[in-house]
Parts: sequence; C-alpha cells; structure tokens
Amino acid sequence: MSTVDVQAGDSGSSSDTTGQIRITLTTRDPSVAVPDDVPLYVPLALKRYGLSEIVNHLLASEKPIPFDFLINSELLRVSLQDYITEKGLSSEQTLALEYTRSILPPTFLASYVHPDWVSSVDVVEVASSNVNAAPILSGCYDGIVRTWNLSGSVVSEFGGHTGPVKSVRWLDENKVVSAGMDRSIRIWKVSVAGDLDDEVMTDIIGSNGPQTVTSARIFSGHKSTVEDIAVNAETSRMLSAGADNAVGLWTTNYKEAPPSSASLSTREMSGKRRRKTTLPSRGPIAMMDSHSGPVTGVIFDQKDHTVGYSVSLDHTIKTWDLVTGALVDTRTTSFPLLSIVALPELSLLCCGSSARHVTLHDPRAAADATTTRTLIGHTNFVVSLSRSPESEYMFCSASHDGTVRVWDVRAQNSLYVISRESKTAEKTKVFGVHWSKSAGIVSGGEDKRMQINRGTGLDVSDKST
Repeated sequence: MSTVDVQAGDSGSSSDTTGQIRITLTTRDPSVAVPDDVPLYVPLALKRYGLSEIVNHLLASEKPIPFDFLINSELLRVSLQDYITEKGLSSEQTLALEYTRSILPPTFLASYVHPDWVSSVDVVEVASSNVNAAPILSGCYDGIVRTWNLSGSVVSEFGGHTGPVKSVRWLDENKVVSAGMDRSIRIWKVSVAGDLDDEVMTDIIGSNGPQTVTSARIFSGHKSTVEDIAVNAETSRMLSAGADNAVGLWTTNYKEAPPSSASLSTREMSGKRRRKTTLPSRGPIAMMDSHSGPVTGVIFDQKDHTVGYSVSLDHTIKTWDLVTGALVDTRTTSFPLLSIVALPELSLLCCGSSARHVTLHDPRAAADATTTRTLIGHTNFVVSLSRSPESEYMFCSASHDGTVRVWDVRAQNSLYVISRESKTAEKTKVFGVHWSKSAGIVSGGEDKRMQINRGTGLDVSDKST
C-alpha cells in the first residue's frame, strides 16, 4: 500500500495546490482523532480509500482502519474532483471533511433450513456467558415459531398457530410473541427443564431434540390476518397490524387483558402428533379503525412510548395516542406502504413501499413535507426494515427482489447489497430482516432459509485512488 503524500502550508501557497485541494479533518471519535490545526493539501483524484490512507498515515496506524468521509453531513462516494464539480465549488476553497469508522461489508456466515417459507425473524441480546442462549427467533409458514442458538440448532419450537406465522418478536429474554394468519397473537414462555409452571406446559422431545412448547397465552380480536406486531416491555403493551384495516392495542399482562368475545383453536403438539383444541383468549385494550386498507406495519415511538405509528396499503402513515386510542395525525403518500422503522435520533420514519423504494418522513407536526427523501435501489416490494444497532444513520431493508440492502441516510445509494446464498436464490423473495449487534443481519425468505450475514474484511472497491 503506497503512502499518499500530504503537504502542509498556508492557504496562500498556490504552487502547492496544483491538482490539489485544501481539506480539514475532524471526527467525533477521540480514539482516532488527528491534529486539526495543520492545513492539508490532497490530490483532487482521491476517493474515500485514498483519504483513509491519509488518516491512517497521520495516526501512524499499525493496522489500517477503513474510514468513511462526510461533507456537509453527506457521505462521500465519489472523488473530491467529482464532488466539487457536482456541487459547483472551487478547488481554491477548503473542504471540511468529517471521518468515521466504516461499516464493513456483510459477508455470508450461515443459513438455517426451515420446512417452509420464513416470514419473520428477531434477535435478543443475551449475555455471552450464557452457553445455552438461543437468541434468534423465526416465524415460519408451517405455523411453528422457533428459537435458534448461534450454532444453528433449534432449541425450542412453539406449536399452536393454525395457520402460517407472519410476525415474531422477543418480548424479553424469557418470552416471545407471535402472530399470524389464524388472526391470533400468542405469548410464549421460553422455559427450561426444571423451571416450568402452570402457564406453559412443555414436552421434551428426546435428549438432544428441541423443547416443544404446547400452549400459550392467546389474544384475539382481529377479523383477518395479523400482518405485524410491535412490543414494548417497559409499558407492557403490544401493537398489531391487521389485514382487517385495524390497529390493535394490547396489554402483555394476561390477567389485566379484557376478555375476548371468541375463543380460537390451537394445535397442541405431543411428540409427532398434533391435536386440535380450543383455548380461551383475551381481547385488545382498543381496536383503532381509521385505515381504509390493510395495515402492514406498526411500531412504538422510541422516545415516547405512549405514541405509535402504523402504515397501510391505503398509502398513509398514521400517528396514534396510545393512552386514549385517538388518531393524532395522518400523512398521505403516493404509494401503498408495506413496512416501517424509526430512526429516533434523526426524527425520521423510514417506510418501505410497493413502488420498490424507501421513503423518509418526519412525523413531527411542524414538518412541512410529507416525504423528506426517497431511497431508490430495490426492484420489488420493500416489505421489512430494521435499524442499525450501532449507527443512528443506518438501517437495512428486505425486498421481494431477493435482496437485503444496507442504507445510510447520508448517502444517495445503498452501501451494500446482500443476496441469498441458497441454490434457489434467484429472485427468491425476502420477507423479514433484523439487524443485531451480536448476530449480524438476519433475514428469512421464500427459500425456506434464515440467512445470517456479518460485516468482516475491508471494502476496497474504490482503492484505485
């Protein structure tokens, strides 16, 4: 790796700036900060890889660190020459560059096979010392919810849904929530042998097989498929998105939940057989009916848990007061919406649409525009979104085009594209994605696999300069 010369001097040294531009370097990470009181002249042909070389040279790094660079809060993805040309700037002025450690490209780690389509995934962060931890959760079209350890073994199976599972979430380290086409929402206790109670009965299948949970707390009230669920352990509340155009508000405290007007069937598993029984269920605190089309996604506000958001095929984003159940605000977009995630530090809602793009919205009442930006790259429906566990600017998206894309809202295009690794991967739909700090980017799809990708290595795609 050749070292890029860095020339120091005053702003009047025109002879030193031929084909060069003066820059300043700053960072918010004190562990990689360089002196900012020396003017630097660098070649205009440099891209981020060459700029990373300069920072590493100034840091005298033994092992090169990849960096990204921002100018006016926008990620640099072209050469300095192309940037100043695009912005109509002069090479005689100083560019202020902020640098940050790069998010490394996600590489394939593993995929876990299911009997049917994998509709939804979630990951809970657990103590690394817990060798029996099963942090990965998956929902499948075979009606079974499963927990997995990082070695790829099924630890628990939750059998009770009478139709495909559409959404799964961890409520905490000991409970999971699932919902599906049978119109029910179920809370399951993740138990271990010797730690059982009357809430959940379990049947251990063999000494090396998964623990099978055969009954759960059941909630009913939707008249059609429950497409999505969101949970908030702090307030003991759940939100549900129904294909019946309704948003449901529920309490996870089963004893405090109002009774339901109907009982639902469940399939209890015993060994290899299933028997169909009927169990009582609890109802919602409120069913909020304002959408005019199926509701496809729901989330809680991360800063104010009394506020919720929903998106729908009716093109709208709705804001709800979860104390009164009242509709607070409606934003109308141009396309049916299929998924939603929040970037709370930026006051943004990211919404995936049937128009193949992701739109960014400011939900605050004072916001003038419905859509602040549109991110284009997918070639089919964008059906699932998950925020980065480490960066306030980043999230990933899953699409029916068979890919997961990693985005930074400061960049015009997606940073990375993750394809399916299975043999049937071509144009295989991806249904769900979750970005976890411990596991990586976990996704599930039509190929009947749950795939795990994690960032390793150094991206040198633009190392030519």
